[in-house]
Amino acid sequence: MVDKRGDRESFKVLAETYSDTLFRVAMGYLHSKEDSEDLVQEVLVKVYFSLDTFKGDSKLSTWLYRITVNACLNEIAKKRRRGIFDRIEDGMAKISNKGGADRNPQESMIADEVTIAVRKAIDSLPEKQKTAFILQKYQDLSQKEISAIMQLSEGSVEQLLMRGKESLKKKLKHIKAN
Repeated sequence: MVDKRGDRESFKVLAETYSDTLFRVAMGYLHSKEDSEDLVQEVLVKVYFSLDTFKGDSKLSTWLYRITVNACLNEIAKKRRRGIFDRIEDGMAKISNKGGADRNPQESMIADEVTIAVRKAIDSLPEKQKTAFILQKYQDLSQKEISAIMQLSEGSVEQLLMRGKESLKKKLKHIKAN
Protein backbone atom coordinates (compact mmCIF):
# COMPACT_ATOMS: atom_id res chain seq x y z
CA MET A 1 0.00 0.00 0.00
CA VAL A 2 2.74 2.47 0.91
CA ASP A 3 5.99 2.83 -0.98
CA LYS A 4 8.79 2.77 1.62
CA ARG A 5 10.68 5.43 -0.32
CA GLY A 6 8.21 8.03 0.95
CA ASP A 7 5.73 8.29 -1.91
CA ARG A 8 3.52 11.13 -0.70
CA GLU A 9 0.40 9.97 -2.51
CA SER A 10 0.67 6.49 -0.99
CA PHE A 11 1.30 8.01 2.42
CA LYS A 12 -1.79 10.22 2.01
CA VAL A 13 -3.84 7.06 1.43
CA LEU A 14 -2.30 5.46 4.53
CA ALA A 15 -3.09 8.54 6.64
CA GLU A 16 -6.68 8.71 5.38
CA THR A 17 -7.14 4.98 5.97
CA TYR A 18 -5.80 4.86 9.54
CA SER A 19 -6.36 8.34 11.04
CA ASP A 20 -9.77 7.58 12.54
CA THR A 21 -8.63 4.24 13.91
CA LEU A 22 -5.53 5.72 15.52
CA PHE A 23 -7.62 8.59 16.88
CA ARG A 24 -9.94 6.15 18.68
CA VAL A 25 -6.93 4.43 20.25
CA ALA A 26 -5.56 7.79 21.39
CA MET A 27 -8.96 8.81 22.82
CA GLY A 28 -8.97 5.62 24.87
CA TYR A 29 -5.80 6.80 26.57
CA LEU A 30 -5.94 10.58 26.51
CA HIS A 31 -9.70 11.27 26.81
CA SER A 32 -9.25 14.56 24.98
CA LYS A 33 -10.22 15.22 21.37
CA GLU A 34 -7.59 17.90 20.90
CA ASP A 35 -4.77 15.91 22.52
CA SER A 36 -5.75 12.81 20.53
CA GLU A 37 -5.83 14.71 17.24
CA ASP A 38 -2.41 16.21 17.97
CA LEU A 39 -0.96 12.83 18.92
CA VAL A 40 -2.27 11.17 15.75
CA GLN A 41 -0.68 13.91 13.66
CA GLU A 42 2.63 13.37 15.46
CA VAL A 43 2.36 9.61 14.95
CA LEU A 44 1.67 10.03 11.23
CA VAL A 45 4.67 12.34 10.84
CA LYS A 46 6.82 9.82 12.68
CA VAL A 47 5.49 7.01 10.48
CA TYR A 48 6.19 9.00 7.32
CA PHE A 49 9.82 9.47 8.26
CA SER A 50 10.31 5.93 9.50
CA LEU A 51 8.49 3.85 6.88
CA ASP A 52 11.83 2.41 5.82
CA THR A 53 12.09 0.78 9.27
CA PHE A 54 8.86 -1.20 8.73
CA LYS A 55 10.12 -4.72 8.09
CA GLY A 56 6.81 -6.29 7.15
CA ASP A 57 7.07 -8.93 9.88
CA SER A 58 3.59 -7.90 11.02
CA LYS A 59 0.64 -6.20 9.39
CA LEU A 60 1.02 -2.48 8.78
CA SER A 61 -1.96 -1.85 11.09
CA THR A 62 -0.22 -3.75 13.90
CA TRP A 63 2.88 -1.58 13.49
CA LEU A 64 0.76 1.59 13.49
CA TYR A 65 -1.14 0.50 16.62
CA ARG A 66 2.11 -0.24 18.41
CA ILE A 67 3.52 3.20 17.55
CA THR A 68 0.28 4.89 18.64
CA VAL A 69 0.05 3.01 21.95
CA ASN A 70 3.66 3.85 22.74
CA ALA A 71 3.08 7.51 21.85
CA CYS A 72 0.03 7.57 24.13
CA LEU A 73 1.96 6.05 27.02
CA ASN A 74 4.74 8.59 26.50
CA GLU A 75 2.23 11.45 26.41
CA ILE A 76 0.59 10.27 29.62
CA ALA A 77 3.98 10.07 31.34
CA LYS A 78 4.84 13.56 30.09
CA LYS A 79 1.54 14.95 31.38
CA ARG A 80 2.10 13.34 34.76
CA ARG A 81 5.43 15.07 34.97
CA ARG A 82 3.84 18.41 34.06
CA GLY A 83 1.27 18.08 36.78
CA ILE A 84 -1.85 16.03 36.86
CA PHE A 85 -3.72 18.61 38.91
CA ASP A 86 -3.72 21.14 36.08
CA ARG A 87 -5.33 18.56 33.78
CA ILE A 88 -7.97 17.58 36.31
CA GLU A 89 -8.82 21.19 37.00
CA ASP A 90 -9.18 21.93 33.27
CA GLY A 91 -11.32 18.85 32.75
CA MET A 92 -13.59 19.69 35.66
CA ALA A 93 -14.04 23.24 34.34
CA LYS A 94 -15.04 21.90 30.92
CA ILE A 95 -17.49 19.46 32.48
CA SER A 96 -19.12 22.07 34.68
CA ASN A 97 -19.49 24.47 31.75
CA LYS A 98 -21.16 21.99 29.44
CA GLY A 99 -24.59 20.54 29.83
CA GLY A 100 -26.67 18.25 27.73
CA ALA A 101 -29.47 20.13 25.99
CA ASP A 102 -31.73 17.12 26.39
CA ARG A 103 -30.83 16.41 30.05
CA ASN A 104 -31.70 18.23 33.20
CA PRO A 105 -28.77 19.49 35.30
CA GLN A 106 -28.95 16.57 37.72
CA GLU A 107 -28.92 13.97 34.93
CA SER A 108 -26.05 15.79 33.27
CA MET A 109 -24.06 15.87 36.51
CA ILE A 110 -24.66 12.16 37.16
CA ALA A 111 -23.66 11.24 33.60
CA ASP A 112 -20.51 13.34 33.91
CA GLU A 113 -19.63 11.69 37.22
CA VAL A 114 -20.11 8.24 35.70
CA THR A 115 -17.92 9.16 32.73
CA ILE A 116 -15.19 10.47 35.02
CA ALA A 117 -15.38 7.37 37.23
CA VAL A 118 -15.12 5.03 34.22
CA ARG A 119 -12.16 6.95 32.79
CA LYS A 120 -10.40 6.95 36.16
CA ALA A 121 -11.02 3.22 36.56
CA ILE A 122 -9.61 2.48 33.10
CA ASP A 123 -6.65 4.79 33.72
CA SER A 124 -5.90 3.01 37.01
CA LEU A 125 -5.48 -0.39 35.35
CA PRO A 126 -1.94 -1.72 35.05
CA GLU A 127 -0.43 -0.66 31.72
CA LYS A 128 -0.77 -4.00 29.90
CA GLN A 129 -4.35 -4.54 31.09
CA LYS A 130 -5.24 -1.01 30.04
CA THR A 131 -3.70 -1.45 26.60
CA ALA A 132 -5.47 -4.76 25.98
CA PHE A 133 -8.77 -3.35 27.24
CA ILE A 134 -8.58 -0.20 25.10
CA LEU A 135 -7.65 -2.12 21.97
CA GLN A 136 -10.52 -4.54 22.48
CA LYS A 137 -13.23 -2.12 23.61
CA TYR A 138 -12.34 1.03 21.65
CA GLN A 139 -11.06 -0.71 18.52
CA ASP A 140 -13.01 -3.97 18.65
CA LEU A 141 -9.84 -5.92 17.88
CA SER A 142 -9.61 -9.67 18.32
CA GLN A 143 -7.35 -11.26 20.91
CA LYS A 144 -5.15 -12.46 18.05
CA GLU A 145 -4.71 -8.90 16.75
CA ILE A 146 -4.07 -7.56 20.25
CA SER A 147 -1.48 -10.28 20.87
CA ALA A 148 0.38 -9.22 17.71
CA ILE A 149 0.29 -5.54 18.70
CA MET A 150 1.39 -6.19 22.28
CA GLN A 151 3.79 -8.97 21.28
CA LEU A 152 2.23 -11.40 23.76
CA SER A 153 0.59 -14.80 23.41
CA GLU A 154 -3.17 -14.93 22.90
CA GLY A 155 -3.48 -16.65 26.28
CA SER A 156 -1.66 -13.78 27.96
CA VAL A 157 -3.96 -11.27 26.28
CA GLU A 158 -6.99 -13.28 27.40
CA GLN A 159 -5.70 -13.21 30.99
CA LEU A 160 -5.03 -9.46 30.81
CA LEU A 161 -8.56 -8.83 29.53
CA MET A 162 -10.15 -11.03 32.19
CA ARG A 163 -8.15 -9.39 34.99
CA GLY A 164 -8.83 -5.92 33.60
CA LYS A 165 -12.58 -6.51 33.35
CA GLU A 166 -12.67 -7.97 36.86
CA SER A 167 -10.74 -5.02 38.22
CA LEU A 168 -13.06 -2.57 36.48
CA LYS A 169 -16.11 -4.34 37.88
CA LYS A 170 -14.73 -4.00 41.40
CA LYS A 171 -13.81 -0.35 40.91
CA LEU A 172 -17.15 0.55 39.38
CA LYS A 173 -19.51 -1.58 41.48
CA HIS A 174 -20.71 1.54 43.33
CA ILE A 175 -22.12 3.00 40.09
CA LYS A 176 -25.70 1.91 39.53
CA ALA A 177 -27.42 1.99 36.18
CA ASN A 178 -30.28 4.44 35.96
